[in-house]
Amino acid sequence: MIEETLMAGLDHPNAAVRLDVVRVLGMVEETRALDRLRVLYPAEPDEAVRRAMAWAGSRLFQAQQAGHTTIDAVCQYFGVDRAVENTPDATEAELLRKLQDQFDRDLLDMKERQNVRRAGTALAAGLGGAVLGGASLGALAMAGAMMSSTSSPSSGLDGRPVSGATRVPATRPSDASIEVWVRRLRESSSPEQRAQAALELAQLNNPRALPHLAAAFLGDTSAHVRETAERCGKMLYWSIFYWEMEQSGALAQEMERRAQRLGKSLPRDVVPAPPTAPAAQAGPPVDPSPLDVGEILRKAQQERDERRRKRL
Repeated sequence: MIEETLMAGLDHPNAAVRLDVVRVLGMVEETRALDRLRVLYPAEPDEAVRRAMAWAGSRLFQAQQAGHTTIDAVCQYFGVDRAVENTPDATEAELLRKLQDQFDRDLLDMKERQNVRRAGTALAAGLGGAVLGGASLGALAMAGAMMSSTSSPSSGLDGRPVSGATRVPATRPSDASIEVWVRRLRESSSPEQRAQAALELAQLNNPRALPHLAAAFLGDTSAHVRETAERCGKMLYWSIFYWEMEQSGALAQEMERRAQRLGKSLPRDVVPAPPTAPAAQAGPPVDPSPLDVGEILRKAQQERDERRRKRL
């Protein structure tokens, strides 16, 4: 999980990496990192990292006291809570299904009776055609068509949801190039362009953008850019967190827990299915390597070193 990877980065031997990790954890208000920061703070040898830890610790403590958790934020932001609250209980869903089946049977019976009536009407029209005339026959046909049209089911009774009470689908994190937008976020003289760059970085959904957004959140001269960077950093972090929850099966478990708190059980078609197992391979399965914080943040450190050399 992304928060576990970041917290592991607090032990990275490179102080610059630890600094970036602390800033990201503070920006996204990952309250589960608070205890780890408390443990590491007294022994942190780098003064800049210690100051960042003090800032992040204070921010996370306030968020914790306010009741903030990443899981709650993710479930609210991506509509998981809305989906759980608005989905009928499994028992209710079964009752609705039975009512729908009964409605379909009644509708079929109604149509069959109408067909019988129309056949009788056609026979009567044929016998009395000389008296009724063509116009009356047309009126009878129109009446039959109107009867047929009024027998169709109304929208909402065909099994489709009548409201938007569904969660937002999770999006796979990307490795899309972020250099252009990082440079604009860092170097553009226009606050509007820097804020737009933060938005673009969030939409790219690349976790490597997190330290750059954290740097803008803490260091940009524009309050608007700082606020945008914070919001985009959280959106990006939550998106990665949400995807990983779905892939690991943790999202299904969390939805079940939230449904139980409401006194309901969710139908199976609402709970996300666990990821499909990969096809059998000749050799033993190889676990994918976790996201390397050092790899994510090393480039940012190289860029800082390069700018420092240019100033000298």
